[in-house]
Amino acid sequence: MTSDAEFIPSAIAATLTGSFPAPVSADDANEIFSKLLSKVTIGCAEAGAWMIGHIKANVRSGEGFLSISSTTDDGNVRMRSAFTDPVKEYSMTVNVIVYGIDRQRTAEILVSNVEGMLECENMIVHSEIGCEDPDCNDPMCRNEEHRRVITIR
Repeated sequence: MTSDAEFIPSAIAATLTGSFPAPVSADDANEIFSKLLSKVTIGCAEAGAWMIGHIKANVRSGEGFLSISSTTDDGNVRMRSAFTDPVKEYSMTVNVIVYGIDRQRTAEILVSNVEGMLECENMIVHSEIGCEDPDCNDPMCRNEEHRRVITIR
């Protein structure tokens, strides 16, 4: 199979859990997670992503839920739902689809921003498409036997 690498998306997903040292207000939590998503978006653009497909995050805390997304290289973040109560512990899912940089670099940008902004207890980064099997030449591989976890640390 042949294709132009620049038109193959770099798609990753990450799940993480963490907690703030003390509860933060809903407004502050909304701002912290939005700023994180913005920094990931800008980081991908600065690393050479020529198109931001989408960068989305859903964050849960107790009964609260935050849903945010970014689709432009300026890091503008849209909020679909927001926290209304203080946040202490949280779980977050992030999906990143960009074009022009590889999955490893995309994951590194995500992880470095998470580690720089959040107290994260557990983080797993997965590749959404493709695989890490060096003998597989299918950029859209969906073979379940091929490993998709991207090791960063």
